[in-house]
Amino acid sequence: MPRALKNMQIKTTHLLHCFAAFILGSSMVPHVHQRRRRRSSQSCASSDADSTCADNDGNYASPSQSRNAITELGEPDEVPLMDELAVSSGEGGDEDSLPTRWQERKRWWKVYALYFVFMRTSNIYEYASVLLVALAFPNSLFATSIRGMASTIFTMLCASAVGSYIDRTPSRLSPLLSLITINHCAIAAAYACWLFWPLIAGETDDSSSKGPFSSPPKGFLFGFLVLLDVVQDLSVMGNRLSVERDWVSALVGPITDTESSYTLTQVNSVLKRIDLITKLVAPSLLPLIVSLLHSRAGWITLLGGLTFASWGFEVWCARTVAQENPQLRLSKPASNDPATLEDRDLDEQYKQLTPGPSTWAQKLYIVCYQDPLVRFYHYFSTDVWPASISVSLLQMTVLAYSATLITYLLAVGFSLTAITIARASGNVSALAGTFITPMAVGYLRKRNAREPRATDSEQDSEDDGGEARIVRTVGFWGIPVVLVLWNLSPATPSPDSSQHSLPIQLTLFSFLSLSLIGHWIYILMVQELEQVEIPTSQRSTFAGTEQSFASFFELCHWTATMLWNQPEDFRWLALGSIIVLGIGTMIFGVWRRGKGTMVRYEEIRMRDVGMELGG
Repeated sequence: MPRALKNMQIKTTHLLHCFAAFILGSSMVPHVHQRRRRRSSQSCASSDADSTCADNDGNYASPSQSRNAITELGEPDEVPLMDELAVSSGEGGDEDSLPTRWQERKRWWKVYALYFVFMRTSNIYEYASVLLVALAFPNSLFATSIRGMASTIFTMLCASAVGSYIDRTPSRLSPLLSLITINHCAIAAAYACWLFWPLIAGETDDSSSKGPFSSPPKGFLFGFLVLLDVVQDLSVMGNRLSVERDWVSALVGPITDTESSYTLTQVNSVLKRIDLITKLVAPSLLPLIVSLLHSRAGWITLLGGLTFASWGFEVWCARTVAQENPQLRLSKPASNDPATLEDRDLDEQYKQLTPGPSTWAQKLYIVCYQDPLVRFYHYFSTDVWPASISVSLLQMTVLAYSATLITYLLAVGFSLTAITIARASGNVSALAGTFITPMAVGYLRKRNAREPRATDSEQDSEDDGGEARIVRTVGFWGIPVVLVLWNLSPATPSPDSSQHSLPIQLTLFSFLSLSLIGHWIYILMVQELEQVEIPTSQRSTFAGTEQSFASFFELCHWTATMLWNQPEDFRWLALGSIIVLGIGTMIFGVWRRGKGTMVRYEEIRMRDVGMELGG
């Protein structure tokens, strides 16, 4: 091969590696220190029994001490299932560990690819749906408001039920496949309805100005589209819960393995990064498709075809990952915590009711009242509910790049160019938060590892408690209140001002964009706390209940904007946002400094899986 061509291939491979490393972060970076540690261990093993070897921290230990330390890690049957292929036997050195690291990396690439394709399809549909509604009703926001309110209300009412469905299903694979299928069927049906919309509603200017319920056929079709949007939103939320709270927690294994490149912090950051990137790509990809296919029916049909293709890829990817990881195929281990036992009692009561009209009232009572009430009781019985509530309270603020703030800024004279640039900087800050979080956690873990330990018997509990303190500390750093406070004064200019100086714009947008770094750090850290401190049988239910509260606070946000809808009233909305964020800060701060921080984390061990396989 010519030397120039070989150099070109090397450069191309390097560029692709850099792009993948940008998306996946440090999970793509080989752990050189682990290879050095193995070489050091091998050199120590080949030396005399009385010789000493230095570890990475500069401490010296004899080979016998090193072997004793390795023995204390546990027998081979205690190696976590996810690490079965990632841990070498210790005999082959680097050559044996490279294939296993590559296999582990491939598995996570499939998980990331599954999540990326699903979120890309959902975000494109979300943006396309907004565009289609705007084209159908160009002179009114009534139809858009109905869609938004319906989605928010149904999410508030049904989110905890979706999470409970994921937790109560014995298999981890079947809920994800069901949610993927429901989501894509709803999207495909919505595209089909929009194809027939001109035939039913008409394409005249008079028909578009009458509203969505001007005729029975038109109202029925629009109502069906709203229902499909609700189903799509709930299935997207369920997919996130299934992947982030169920799959990731099972695949990562024991989070105290800080040397792994696939810790909960790293994986959560990559998933959030993928979500943010797809939200950035969707608004730019859809106009490109529309410009290439000038026919409205053409680009809608293309999006429908891409939806079916994405469904096939996602199902294949999910089945492949589950095939390679037995803990995703096997039934979840039975849990005997009080919340799960109470859920089982409700299930038994429901199953014992005989079918028929006489038992409909009892079934409705269990489904619509007793079961949701039990889920809310379980939510507040956990130790981490204050952190969860503080995250949900963020939905009430108007001091973010939301439709409320953008509408206000346009009304008081800010240019669209300045707002667009500011939103772009906010997106960059949000992405930066997903990179800073693993770095901050890694720094605190290293600092915590250097702290002296009392005795060897307390090492495990101190490790677990240290992990809890780490994520709480970074989460407290991430509260965006301090930065947002600076935005109160420049965000409330007088309504008759038509020009704004450059310092005011820089002050407002810079602090608002920088606050998004802390916002995403905070969300990621609270998510990790919920992944490890909530029992396995209640994680998705807890997260669904949290989403219900978030939807409730979002509904409060929109209700407040309806009551104070004039530009001169925005100062009261901003003041209310500061108060809400202050309450969230106080709740999280008091909880973080309270008791109950020493929490042991769950681990998936080979011997537990062996017991399940053996019956």
